[in-house]
Amino acid sequence: MAYVPFTVSGVRPSEHDLQEQPVLVILDHGNYARVAAVAIGRSPRLGDRFKLDGVMWEISRVKNLQRGYVARPVMPGICVH
Repeated sequence: MAYVPFTVSGVRPSEHDLQEQPVLVILDHGNYARVAAVAIGRSPRLGDRFKLDGVMWEISRVKNLQRGYVARPVMPGICVH
């Protein structure tokens, strides 16, 4: 099986936080979830948003000792500020 990281758009990394390795993120769709390796450019923070596969995602849980990063889709019409 080939390993191909996804590249996301819409995130501007800080020059002080640059990270070259993709980060594994659990994409929580509600009824099901999947894991994607995304190259965000830095470690995700709570509330960070990125676009992947035409969907805007928001980090809803940050990594800790028990779980990884979790993102949920942003509902259309929600302000992106």
